Amino acid sequence: MKNIFILWLLLNTSGFYASGQSEYQNGYIVTNQKDTIYGQLKDRSPEPFGKIFNKVKMKGFWIFNKKYGPKDILSYKIGDQMYESLWYDSYTELFTVFHRSIAGKGEKVFMRLTANGKVNLYWDEYRDPESGYELEIPFFRKANSTEMIRATQGILGFKKKHLANLFSDCPELVEKMYDNYFKIPEEMAAFYNEECY
Repeated sequence: MKNIFILWLLLNTSGFYASGQSEYQNGYIVTNQKDTIYGQLKDRSPEPFGKIFNKVKMKGFWIFNKKYGPKDILSYKIGDQMYESLWYDSYTELFTVFHRSIAGKGEKVFMRLTANGKVNLYWDEYRDPESGYELEIPFFRKANSTEMIRATQGILGFKKKHLANLFSDCPELVEKMYDNYFKIPEEMAAFYNEECY
């Protein structure tokens, strides 16, 4: 009976550690010197009562876990998700909120990158303090521009007026947007990057 208990304890204990390990996923970081380091990464705690970390944790060939904040690295990839370190700042002018990414202005943050090209699509992920739910806000940023345009206005859909200005160099996209052709920001980014010249 004692041997069965020990076997049960070993199996359940190893299962416990295995599930704890599953919080880490394969990935890599890109340092400020543009070196790539592969390892196991974790950037949030599991639900329920999860939390998005300010620093990504990494396990590698060293003894202790390392932590990297937005100022420490250029980007990281965890599983299938890519994150970039960006300078982010917002300000209000005449009741309108403007967003920008200028070196040294505001703070450095991690944002998830889901489209890359002539226009990038970033998602600012955060945990709502009241509801506890994980939320995200999409931003478009054209290559070589400091301006970040918020793509949606919550449940009300796309911010069409602002996006029409951003994509004024591609009238076909603007027309399709007003015809409700695009359902998600990724579709709009893909159209601009592939079809607009």
